[in-house]
Amino acid sequence: MSTREQELKAPLTAAQAQAIEAAFAFDAPFSQTNSYYDTQTGALAAAGLGLRVRRFADSAEQTLKVPTGPNRLLTEITDPLPAGAGLTPGGSVAAALAARGIAWSALGVIATATTTRRLSRQAAGLLTLDRTCYPNQTQDFELELEVQDFAAGMKFFMELRRRFGLSDGPVTNKVTRAIRNSPKL
Repeated sequence: MSTREQELKAPLTAAQAQAIEAAFAFDAPFSQTNSYYDTQTGALAAAGLGLRVRRFADSAEQTLKVPTGPNRLLTEITDPLPAGAGLTPGGSVAAALAARGIAWSALGVIATATTTRRLSRQAAGLLTLDRTCYPNQTQDFELELEVQDFAAGMKFFMELRRRFGLSDGPVTNKVTRAIRNSPKL
């Protein structure tokens, strides 16, 4: 399965996360454990790709993120997996990697993280509040807005930044943060 995704993101302090959680109607939280993959030579990172396996309580999925255009437009290629599964050959992800000359056998886990996620559907898009915990016992918070209409989403996101005093600087992606906070695997 292949989908297009466009997200706006901001890092949060714990206090900002609490304020946002109180200000919007969020669904019940759920947890997911992410394992991130690359080759020993960093072939995925060099190509701007991201590969992860995401495990939920009763299912799993492997996703390859492929930059597709401006303003953080990504194509996500996702294969559903059974609960507890790890990186699984075959399917759309393996085909996309093979088409890019990346050998499945060269892939290995480079980092892990567990995220507690809350979702809130807004007119501008899907608002996501994440608390991510890493193997070294650190944690961080992040706000994402997944949008279909980038201009409308940006307007709403800029209002969130103003209202909650959010940073407008660049956001370090989750893979990089997970690598920084995981032991060398």
